[in-house]
Amino acid sequence: MNILIAFQLGEVEVSNLTILILVFFSSFTFVAVGISSYKLYKSLINEDDN
Repeated sequence: MNILIAFQLGEVEVSNLTILILVFFSSFTFVAVGISSYKLYKSLINEDDN
């Protein structure tokens, strides 16, 4: 039983490992931008008298 099945994208074969790595980095970037945007929004709303 072969777990590493490759996807055929045109003439290029892409392995599951490559797709999983791309999904991981895309998800990590999405979460990082979300956290950064939330902190920026929170800092704009926060009213500190420093």
